[in-house]
Amino acid sequence: MITNLRLILSILSLVFASLLSPVALASWSPDVTRFNGPGGMKVYHVESHANPLVMVKLLVRGGAGYDPKDKAGVANLVAWMFNEGGGDLDSEAFQEKLNYYGISLSGSAGRDAMTISMSTLSTHLDVAWAMMMDALLRPRFAKADFDRAIAEQIATLKQAKEKPGALASNALYREIYGNHPYGQPAKGSLKSIPTITLDDLKKYHDEVFRLPTMVLAVAGDINLEKLKELTTKSFVKLNHFPSSFRPIPFAITKKRNHSQHIELDVPQTAIRVGGVGINRHDPDYYALVVMNQILGGGGFSSRLTKEIREKRGLTYGVYSYFSPLAAQGPFVVGMQTKTASVDESKKLIFDELERMATQDVGSEELADVKRYLTGSFPLNLDGLGKLAGTWGVIGFYDRGLDYLEKWPERIRGVTKKDIRRVARRILNIKRLHIVTVGRKL
Repeated sequence: MITNLRLILSILSLVFASLLSPVALASWSPDVTRFNGPGGMKVYHVESHANPLVMVKLLVRGGAGYDPKDKAGVANLVAWMFNEGGGDLDSEAFQEKLNYYGISLSGSAGRDAMTISMSTLSTHLDVAWAMMMDALLRPRFAKADFDRAIAEQIATLKQAKEKPGALASNALYREIYGNHPYGQPAKGSLKSIPTITLDDLKKYHDEVFRLPTMVLAVAGDINLEKLKELTTKSFVKLNHFPSSFRPIPFAITKKRNHSQHIELDVPQTAIRVGGVGINRHDPDYYALVVMNQILGGGGFSSRLTKEIREKRGLTYGVYSYFSPLAAQGPFVVGMQTKTASVDESKKLIFDELERMATQDVGSEELADVKRYLTGSFPLNLDGLGKLAGTWGVIGFYDRGLDYLEKWPERIRGVTKKDIRRVARRILNIKRLHIVTVGRKL
């Protein structure tokens, strides 16, 4: 039933894509206003009064890639503590007030950025905004809340040690990046978390939330005048001095690949294959988007799924993805299979990688993928949360105000030659690392 539903959704997406003309796609773009807030922070505003909602995303340099050495997990814990009280309210009172007004407020830490997310009815915007600023300006960092955060994180990490996929992904990052900041586990480890102190979190919070590296994106039922008023009055109280955090250095691709197996008594063995990829400013970015969709990012229409799942039934799902982080994120292929099928599955993966790098993709295959990517593009921005999130990322990675407008055109401009070039560069088998987690091979 699930398989049939996914197939139907894939077909509907392709049908939808075919109905959108290039002219319609080129002209489609939500209106956005960009202005500078206090201290040089970048602010993006998308006004929409279709629903009485306001969505806020605040991104700032200070993700897990900036964790202190040997204290992986600090950024994640700072984000976790974000909605544990601010100003005069302790954690319980803070949560009760959020619930009373129907406000959602949370923090998360990626590799590059820490993100604060807030959503509220526009009628409660002033209350929600004040609570968000209290958490930013006057976090409580109560000892009891910190102890609970540490305990919950340790429990989560212990559970993850029984999950082959999580183990394989963390190990692959270590293989790819080594001592590079991206090599540390984003949520910390059972070794690092107990060493983190409340003072570590306070110091990190003070260092992260600096105006010069902040990007604020707001979408919904709020006009520009109101947003400028809120921004000017509230954010001016934050630190105007640049953080000591500098851009993460580029990762260096290792010349030789490496294989690692982690024994775990589970029915299915997790397989991860990967290497250093690109960032968003790389000239091969759009070619990699198209290539990845053909290889393993396109679900049931992708080559890996057809060869490994559909033809041979070796897995329930196989995929590929790339994360265009600031300092060159990873390109990853992943799947799970029976232990007896591991060698065959790995060979099939590498066969498909080599085919992509040595043979041109078919004309019809390329046309179908371009049509799908450009046609389904507006679906990625069909809600206020998606709009705020997208513009936050665009601002954080300096992609320009014309990024959305030109995205379909740049996808359509990708050629077979572009795909082969990026495949030879990224899918170099001699530089890809392999991690398997499961029973003894």
